[in-house]
Amino acid sequence: MALETTLDSPNVFRQYIERNAQYALLLLHAAEPPLSRKQLAVILQALQYTLSLKTLWSFSKQLLLTLAPQMELLDLRVIWRPYLEEGLRQSLEAGDQEAELALHYYLGNILRESNAYDEAIEHYERGIQLAKKLKKSQCQARLLNRYAFALRRKKLFGRAELCAKQALALAHDDPIERGYSNLVLGSIRYDQRRWDECLTFSYRALEIWKTHDARHELAWAYTNLGVALWRKGELDEAERHLEQGILYFEEMGAIVFQATAKLTLGAVLLEKEAPEKALIILAEAEKVFHAIRDRRRMAMAANNLAHAYQMLQQWEDAIDAFHQSIALWREMGEMAKALDVLHSLISLLIDIGEEQHARQLLQKGRRDLTALEGQPEYDWLEAEFERLTSSLTSSDEN
Repeated sequence: MALETTLDSPNVFRQYIERNAQYALLLLHAAEPPLSRKQLAVILQALQYTLSLKTLWSFSKQLLLTLAPQMELLDLRVIWRPYLEEGLRQSLEAGDQEAELALHYYLGNILRESNAYDEAIEHYERGIQLAKKLKKSQCQARLLNRYAFALRRKKLFGRAELCAKQALALAHDDPIERGYSNLVLGSIRYDQRRWDECLTFSYRALEIWKTHDARHELAWAYTNLGVALWRKGELDEAERHLEQGILYFEEMGAIVFQATAKLTLGAVLLEKEAPEKALIILAEAEKVFHAIRDRRRMAMAANNLAHAYQMLQQWEDAIDAFHQSIALWREMGEMAKALDVLHSLISLLIDIGEEQHARQLLQKGRRDLTALEGQPEYDWLEAEFERLTSSLTSSDEN
């Protein structure tokens, strides 16, 4: 006699997704950062399934908000953004304002790091209003500080400073955010080339975070100080601070941020005329940027590598690296940066006697320069290309 069995397929599927989500949460809580690729794949698959069933919003929320800080460390913006956007949509449908608040924060951060400042600002503003409504002053301070960072990137320094000071007033019981407020104020002074004030605010942030052993934040403090000290011409101190920041990033497993600090350290080492050491550091950074297809930083790394090779008189490697940088800037539509690197390449070619190659590139560069007419970089590049033309003419006459 056959047994008749009725399976409630939707219910079985839901139970399967719930078990996956529970396992993913256990994995998240147990795993030491950074997550391995295998762990991340398991967790993201579980999140994808929970987001596909709106009735499992509580699991989606837990996964999103627990995973978000780790994803920021890994800097996997392209992968992570769609999950956050879907999470925000579902939080709005569910009327879950606490989740909405957190997701505005994380989306703002991703967009800010992607240079999408207007979109980032929109999320921060919505988050700030919601934090006020929910009377969450610590969240408000946190959002205000990141909002200030985005405003600073748009050169809205007055508004950025006001936001950072508002955050500072709200964060009297939150040393992490007090430190961030000082870091923002230092960053504003950096953009204004007010180096001493920049260092004062940055050291203040460092001391606050040292007192509370905030290791994640200390990585940023040391790195920002290293950049400011470099601009001020204090190269030994810049190198020391950047190396300390790199160690903290390594400890956290923040591989991409570590590579970004190495990119700056490489530039400092070039200025210190230490091309061998710079080459090692820059190659390590370039490998990371290539793995995540960060074209902007790949272009910057290739340019710095070219200068290191040039200092070591490895001409072919230098020429190849300059060409790589130029191609990447062109791909991104950054013609001014492409022509700036082209200027360095042409100068090298003239110095090593490859006038024919230099002349061909210069002709192309002058044609491309017309697209920049009226832009701030145009006059300098035009003058430099004219100087290079004169140099080639003199070479022909001799």
